[in-house]
Amino acid sequence: MDPLIGIERLSVSYYSYRGVVHALNGVSLEVGQQETVGLVGETGSGKSTIGLAIVGLIPPPGLVDGGKIVLDGEDLLDKSKDQMREFRRTKLALIFQDPSTALNPVLRIGDQLTEAFMIKRKVSRKEAKEMAIHILAEVGISNPKVAQQYPHELSGGMKQRVMIGMALTGSPELLIADEPTSSLDVTLQAQIMELLAEVSKKNKMAVLLITHNMGVVSRYCEKVAVMYAGNIVEAGTTRNILKSPSHPYTKGLLAAVKLGSKKELSSIPGTVPDLINLTSGCPFAPRCGQVMDVCRKVKPELTEIREGQYAACHLYGGEGA
Repeated sequence: MDPLIGIERLSVSYYSYRGVVHALNGVSLEVGQQETVGLVGETGSGKSTIGLAIVGLIPPPGLVDGGKIVLDGEDLLDKSKDQMREFRRTKLALIFQDPSTALNPVLRIGDQLTEAFMIKRKVSRKEAKEMAIHILAEVGISNPKVAQQYPHELSGGMKQRVMIGMALTGSPELLIADEPTSSLDVTLQAQIMELLAEVSKKNKMAVLLITHNMGVVSRYCEKVAVMYAGNIVEAGTTRNILKSPSHPYTKGLLAAVKLGSKKELSSIPGTVPDLINLTSGCPFAPRCGQVMDVCRKVKPELTEIREGQYAACHLYGGEGA
């Protein structure tokens, strides 16, 4: 079966006064129909840039330098702004990590949802108001009085539930959730993730979950892609990668979290590279405990190392150009 969305060698750069920031460097990724895929990595690895590129909202001074983003057989990078607006109305939705900045502070919750339904479903205001109350109930807000409240009157968890409801107003095929629980406490994080899992299954949506939380990935994602310095360095089924990580960076990430074990936690030495001054070799080489001479000279390509599992590492061959 063809994937719902296929990203092929996507490159995105930001042009700053310091130089060109190479945010994505030939990234390839697939999300299948009704599949939940986790995208993990340190801050600044390019995870959010992938989400923004998919929905056509790369902010200036950013620019897509090359590649393809194919959704339902159509390359989104060939679409005009109006065409992308239509895709966001009907097929794509994005949940930001901070709902306080995504909701309009001067409009009531019900009015914001009503407007979204009128735009996305082309219904009357009366129908949209009824849909707004229904969608709030679907995301666990059963009190209709919430529709009359402003965003500042809601808790963080309630606002994130509203954002999930907002995403569902267009019945999207793909929901991109960008760190949807990062601003919440542990209890609320679990509630929001359970809600996302429930609504994605009920509405038959695929989900691209952008996160740094390997525990969340282990519980909710069928597949995972690990990012480092604008590159995907390992990808495969969550089960395989958690059980047998191959890339030294993936091993370092997993060693830094417990995931139920009693082992002593460790950290990855060094810092992420400057994306303006990337070298020609593997971007992880300066921090890698298994570095070889070839790693400093040649950037490795993502190569299938076992069935369904890919790694960009010279330990497994697959030298790049």
